[in-house]
Amino acid sequence: MTEVKDMHWAFGRNLSAYRKKKGFTQESLGENMGVSRTYINLLERGRGNPTFSTVMRLAQALEIDAGFLFFGIRYED
Repeated sequence: MTEVKDMHWAFGRNLSAYRKKKGFTQESLGENMGVSRTYINLLERGRGNPTFSTVMRLAQALEIDAGFLFFGIRYED
């Protein structure tokens, strides 16, 4: 069970980082996807369990590969 919690936490951390990097607020990302700000917040806190469809929509909205949400990459500023 800890591995699943760790995966959700990492997903949320990566989602938050990419969202901020792309200039979205939780509210604007939610509006872009047709979900609430509170749902985005839930995912970012590692409390949500997004469907495959949700993961793909997040990746599309953020213009990234869906794998980055799970495994992350390092940005070079």
